[in-house]
Amino acid sequence: MGKKTRVGGACFRMANGHSASPPMVASPSQSQQPSHSFADEVRQLLRLGLPIAFVQFGMTAMNFIDVAMLGRHNEVALPAMALGNLLSWAASVFCMGAVTAMDPLLSQAVGADDREAIPRLLGRGALLALVLTIPTGLMLMPAATWLSLFGQPEALIPEAANYARLQALGILPFLWYSVLRSVLSSHASLMPQVLTIVLGNLANAGLDWLLIFGNWGMPELGATGAAITTVSCRWLMLFGLCWFGWRDLGPHLMQLRNHAIRARAFALGPLWRLLKLGLPIGTQFALEMGAFALTGLLIGHYDAVASGLEVEGGNLAAHQIALQLATMSFMVPLGLGMAASVRVGWAVGRGDPKAIRRSVSVALVSGATIMSGFMLLFILLPSQLASLLVIHEGVHNVAAALIPIAGVFQIGDGLQVVAVGCLRGMGDMRSAVVANIVGFWVLGLPIGAWLAFGCDLGPAGFWWGLVIGLSAVAVGLLWVVFKRAAEKRGRLSVD
Repeated sequence: MGKKTRVGGACFRMANGHSASPPMVASPSQSQQPSHSFADEVRQLLRLGLPIAFVQFGMTAMNFIDVAMLGRHNEVALPAMALGNLLSWAASVFCMGAVTAMDPLLSQAVGADDREAIPRLLGRGALLALVLTIPTGLMLMPAATWLSLFGQPEALIPEAANYARLQALGILPFLWYSVLRSVLSSHASLMPQVLTIVLGNLANAGLDWLLIFGNWGMPELGATGAAITTVSCRWLMLFGLCWFGWRDLGPHLMQLRNHAIRARAFALGPLWRLLKLGLPIGTQFALEMGAFALTGLLIGHYDAVASGLEVEGGNLAAHQIALQLATMSFMVPLGLGMAASVRVGWAVGRGDPKAIRRSVSVALVSGATIMSGFMLLFILLPSQLASLLVIHEGVHNVAAALIPIAGVFQIGDGLQVVAVGCLRGMGDMRSAVVANIVGFWVLGLPIGAWLAFGCDLGPAGFWWGLVIGLSAVAVGLLWVVFKRAAEKRGRLSVD
């Protein structure tokens, strides 16, 4: 049966045996082979990571288009969308993290050449996504009540609540898309993801133009139109990924027609162990996203009690603009972190500690280098960047003041997300949870609230709190990731 190891509070068997690949499944690609030098690892990481980063960047670009168009619609649409978006992401972010447990399981299975595990994991991940969607969607139904309890501006609540409720319809396709993406990435099959994200962005831009502004005889729906567009595009992208990626996904999906494979995939014991493995990842996602979401809600409350604002929810709109730009830059190291998770997982599956350490070092150096460029961009061109997303002068001026602060935490943000990816590939799901609790909730948020209200810095105070929080998380995770890379790592399994 093999040894057992404890990860994230649950017990998982270390599967050391190899199994023969079914003849219908393709052999590992060249990018799944170990590198032979630092430069070779850089090439292999970028070969895998840049397309993943492009896909993640494309996912955020859809929201970027929403923000840009709503920033040109009317003065209320953008802050309403910001509130609804914060609420919907806060409700669903745990689910996103939980299904991300598929990443190390799949990459380690591929690295160990255990191809028979893949259809079981695919079916199990899809079922977990369905189970998580139901309570999450129900949480968004009383969206107006949640926003009122958090003291948000009354004028924004109806449209913001409608936006959040509509987002409930897009949770399931988003999670299923994430499961399929994990399967494709573990096989280094990236072109279907690239094609799907291009299709999604084209559809998103067109539908936004129709439904936000009411062009070509369509109703002018503002933030509600953006919500309808987002949900529609998530379903479109799910079907698109199945279509473009069928060559790689089809063989595994077809194996689920076998009763014995399906019974093992949907068995309650392994499903529960998958959820326990994903629990710390979901918690880490919720803690990090929760810090940004709570910052937005506090800024919304600041707007509600402040007097003399030129625009209803103006500070909240400016916060959304700065956050949107920071999120766009974050997608690049996120893609590198996801690629590092896969490459480290392959190395763990092969039992290759030298490759683990090389992958970790290259990923961290690459992330810091790329984010240095974004730091300079944010610090040197804040006004120009704000102009991309808003035309209202009052909102523009506040956003231009927040963007350089976002520039300060770029390197720390990049290092922490790459470190999380490396740790996930090694099977360490808990360290990021501890780092986020200390960095954001013990340090960043309290200090940010004190600077905002106690020192009267307003939104800038909250953002300096985020700088402190992200820096603390990065320092803590860097120490942990090098410690873990020096240890002997065993493969995870939930079977």
